Amino acid sequence: MIKIGNSLNQEKVLPLTMSFSRVPLEIEVPTQPLYGRDGAVVTGKPYLQPRQFILQGSIYHPNKSQIVQTLDALLAFLMHTPLKVYRQHYLNRYLLSYPMGAPQDWVDAGAELQLRIPMIAYDPYWYGPAAMHIFSQSWIINIDSTAPALPVIETTSSVNSLTVTNQTTGDEVVVSGANGVIVVDNVNHIVTIDDDNRLDLVNDEWLLYGFKLVPGDNIISTSQEIKITYRHRYY
Repeated sequence: MIKIGNSLNQEKVLPLTMSFSRVPLEIEVPTQPLYGRDGAVVTGKPYLQPRQFILQGSIYHPNKSQIVQTLDALLAFLMHTPLKVYRQHYLNRYLLSYPMGAPQDWVDAGAELQLRIPMIAYDPYWYGPAAMHIFSQSWIINIDSTAPALPVIETTSSVNSLTVTNQTTGDEVVVSGANGVIVVDNVNHIVTIDDDNRLDLVNDEWLLYGFKLVPGDNIISTSQEIKITYRHRYY
């Protein structure tokens, strides 16, 4: 059975008659045609397209008013986006998705509702369990998922600077001239000091390339005690 979570931290398990069978994965390769010649030239790095899929099935009940109540509750639930869509209720991976409508077909004089809910996940990754580490100086973080994870890095106290390096990838974030608790959010690509946006204090390399944790062991060194939190990601 499909499980859905909304932005109010509510969860709902859909009836057995609802299915989520087709899971797309589309990869875009940027190219430039070679005019007058065969083929094309690859002009950029391949990237994942947003995923579009459909939750569909039927809702049955001997009491027609119960079908209406079930539909009303479901539509109200879907309005609180984004939604975490789990392919099965017992799995811990979800797509962060938005509904694009809910076409309804009433059959047998309202005794059955056939429902389609087209969904789009603009972030195409499956997200798994969260993880958190607190350490100073150096640490090894093992990522056992298939895609790089984007961590949120936060100092555990007020500091005047921060340097964090992933010696495995060469990624580095340097914040200088600070005076407070530093948060480096690699998901939204922002840096705050005591909740104030301070991208002006971060190094250019981080602005261009960010900071990620790749599958396998990541050797992390830091100049301050930090807390790193992230979610495992999968293709």
